[in-house]
Amino acid sequence: MKVLNVVDINIIKIVLTKYYLSRNIDYDFIYPEISSVRQKIVSFKPDMIVIQSSLADMDAADFLKELGMKMESELVIFMIKDGPGLKNEVLASLKNYRNIHVADKDDFNSVLDSMVPQQETSAESAMISQQSDIIPEKKTILYVDDSPVMHHFIKTTLGDSDYNLITAVDGEDGYEKYCRYLPNIIITDIEMPKMGGLELCRKIKENNEGRFIPVVILSSKSQPIDIDTAFNYGADDYLVKPVSPDNLIEKIKDYFGVLDRKKRNKILVVDDSKVSAEMISHALIKNSHNVIMASNAEQALELAVQERPEIVITDVEMPGMTGYDLVKIMREIPELRDVSFIMMSSRDRKSDIKKSEKLGVSRYFIKPFDIEKLIIVVEQLLLERYNIYKKEYEYMLSTIKALVTALEARDEYTKGHTSRVSKYSLMLGRQMGLSIFELDKLEIAANLHDIGKIGVRDDILLKPGKLSDEEYAKIQEHAVIGAEILRPLNSLNDVVPLILFHHERWDGNGYPSMIKGTDIPLGARIIAIADTFDAITSDRPYRKALTEPKAIEIIKQNIGSQFCPKCAGAFIELASKVSIISDR
Repeated sequence: MKVLNVVDINIIKIVLTKYYLSRNIDYDFIYPEISSVRQKIVSFKPDMIVIQSSLADMDAADFLKELGMKMESELVIFMIKDGPGLKNEVLASLKNYRNIHVADKDDFNSVLDSMVPQQETSAESAMISQQSDIIPEKKTILYVDDSPVMHHFIKTTLGDSDYNLITAVDGEDGYEKYCRYLPNIIITDIEMPKMGGLELCRKIKENNEGRFIPVVILSSKSQPIDIDTAFNYGADDYLVKPVSPDNLIEKIKDYFGVLDRKKRNKILVVDDSKVSAEMISHALIKNSHNVIMASNAEQALELAVQERPEIVITDVEMPGMTGYDLVKIMREIPELRDVSFIMMSSRDRKSDIKKSEKLGVSRYFIKPFDIEKLIIVVEQLLLERYNIYKKEYEYMLSTIKALVTALEARDEYTKGHTSRVSKYSLMLGRQMGLSIFELDKLEIAANLHDIGKIGVRDDILLKPGKLSDEEYAKIQEHAVIGAEILRPLNSLNDVVPLILFHHERWDGNGYPSMIKGTDIPLGARIIAIADTFDAITSDRPYRKALTEPKAIEIIKQNIGSQFCPKCAGAFIELASKVSIISDR
């Protein structure tokens, strides 16, 4: 359900937001300016419009009259004043309109509850919450250009990717498709008929109501003044034609990485003022951030230990423990030592600012402050954290690969096995729409999945003939050994279950724990398919490698018994589009 709110009072925005968020409603706020509201109704196509009973210099009835549109949506008038007879007065002033509902802050929830479609039953909701590996929808890219040659280039570059590509031939067409599809990323040329790319960019940025939608300019104009002009219009990036397919795909991945980080990272907002906390949280949520709220420092500390936020935004003066005390205590907890802090206070004394600096607080905001500036600081801190993570990840991965290469030198027949399993796992992970962070975790796990074989004797591991039951049991121990080797490393906590369970089976007849179905982590189910596929298509002492089609057929035959149906189905679909071992 889509709701458009014509509102100019922040406290009403807070009341409305609390209702919508708890019901997962798609909503937007717009200032009561006639032309903007008309345009938004056409582009957003709301099922319901909520209007304040009193708007700046006019009331709701006069506003609707001046708006002059045929209303297909339900109309709700939100009373901002209480008093006997006022509701009847508002209804009388709107007697010419159909589908009118009048509500004040006390009965607003019940009025909307009667109009909002029923959500899933509790049983359905429980079923959905258990499906932790639901494949997300394809990420959508809108490409806008009047050149048929560039459209062919883009379709060729992204044709076999995991992205849903929508195209437009000019700015007007691009804006209409932006409103219809709400893409994740927009790539546009500058010079086009009807509406140019810069005007398209400006229009999108002005009307996106806080959603983070990267706009990338792809143009043959390469002068510094052209690039500066594009950024002044709100562009997020600028690429000069001709651009290589690899560079374009890398740029797209970078921006989807930003979107993934926003959803993954947690921001804890701590303030005893409900109005202040709601306004900050609303701004962060509308920018796609994952927000946790606490009304005092004691509650914040408990939530921080439980949720491990990346950033804490805290007030200074609160009942009981102050913001300074909260920072001090959290700095002493090893798991929270790397949290970034932002402080806010009405106190503007230099001593307060210095005190926060000594505690390692990243930024001190003096109330009242511009929330947009706060959002920018949050984005910068998250980007800095990600850059540090990326460097550590790349260093760890290069170290792991060197170790695995040394281990595989023991056995001529398994050389390259780990790198191939990693490659196939990532191909399948991308096919299933895993986030960048999930893919990073999967890559490390795939590279370490056989690390436990370091604890298996050579005479068993390298035996050319059939293994005895006792010897096979020793081989099976490698999953547990690998998990135990890595368990002391806190940075690999999420990776250990993938290594421990990568030989489990969907029907529960695997090892070492004989768990089954979705109890097996998704990453472990992916690695199981990649590991089996490589074993089938590789030479072994007791047989020659089988072909890719034969391997796919074997995987098909074991869907629902050995392999997860969803993962195996995605792997078969992937194999129908590309040759998985083509560049082996």
